[in-house]
Amino acid sequence: MADKTLSRKIQRLSEKYFEKVVALRRQIHAHPELSWQEKNTAQLVAETLTQLGLQVQTNVAGTGVVGILLGKNPAKKCVALRADMDALPILENSEAAYCSTIKGVMHACGHDVHTANLLGAAMILAELKNEIEGTYKFIFQPSEEQIPSGAEAMIKAGVLQNPTVEKMIGLHVTPEMESGTFGFCAGKFMASSDEIYLTINGKGGHAARVEELKNPLLIAAEILMELRQLTDIQKPVVLSFGKIEGKGATNIVPDKVEIAGTLRCFDEQLRAFTQKQIQFICQTICEKYITTCDVHIVKGSPVLLNDVSLTQFAYSLTDEYFGAGAAVSVPVRMGSEDFAYYTHHIPSLFYRLGTGNKKRGVTSGLHTPTFDIDETSLKHSPGLMAWLAENV
Repeated sequence: MADKTLSRKIQRLSEKYFEKVVALRRQIHAHPELSWQEKNTAQLVAETLTQLGLQVQTNVAGTGVVGILLGKNPAKKCVALRADMDALPILENSEAAYCSTIKGVMHACGHDVHTANLLGAAMILAELKNEIEGTYKFIFQPSEEQIPSGAEAMIKAGVLQNPTVEKMIGLHVTPEMESGTFGFCAGKFMASSDEIYLTINGKGGHAARVEELKNPLLIAAEILMELRQLTDIQKPVVLSFGKIEGKGATNIVPDKVEIAGTLRCFDEQLRAFTQKQIQFICQTICEKYITTCDVHIVKGSPVLLNDVSLTQFAYSLTDEYFGAGAAVSVPVRMGSEDFAYYTHHIPSLFYRLGTGNKKRGVTSGLHTPTFDIDETSLKHSPGLMAWLAENV
């Protein structure tokens, strides 16, 4: 049984710092920075952690920041908490006072929330440093949204060492879950992610002289129709394409067509097999038309693996902290997340933070121009992260 007195202290501190956490979130939201460009965000994070009395490392893997807090008996354990800091190239559609001031850049995936939430957890644990045991690492990483991955770069930079991290915790906002709820899924939770780039090389020319052409648009259409057979939601595996570009005109057939898409899987063998199938299908169809297809596959994040015992324990801790009903079981997600890299090194937990509010109309999805959160979710979320870190 966890310490109820400490639990109540953490809950009070989470409420105490609520307005400050919201202010930080709004400041970050109004000044978003793209992947690998998070300099101002990193400076804000470093200054906040320094004011809390933490040991602070900056310029980690570029713009990453790491804060270290020593509690009583710091050698007892080492737990790491992680947030990502980068924004997306999306033009925000909002009338909020904290709307993005950077045209075409927006925190549409909630990384502003993740960063502010983790700073809130740091505030709580720093105030309780004489009552908690162990070492706590606060990892603020760049570039979750792009390949190469910020998580992978942070690991290579040594953030899981000196001292060695024994357990890792992170979260992600979820607008389809109501504020005040937290989602858990043990085992395989989020899919691997690969970027697929295809260039079909044809022979262009005047659109009316079809006998002289090898129309790459028609070949691309045949390839896409064949590749769609690789998607199987029962396995599950998803191969989806979102971009096709052939720079021709009504009467001009281009020499080439470029296609871009994504591959999501939950099994490494299936992932490798599907990659080979993509290459085989493209090659086979192009050979039929005596032409070629350049296939370029950029390997991204692996499957996110939630440690089963840690996840189950966190589920029970959440209900103990808030009362029954706060913790909910959620299904696997075909979305990917580079927190997955950490999960392949140490026992880890990645959970979902409900940020939606249907009554208030806060329902816009991630990666949309109208995405926002119910900020009351930040009243208790930093406390839960601190509570989990103290008890795992």
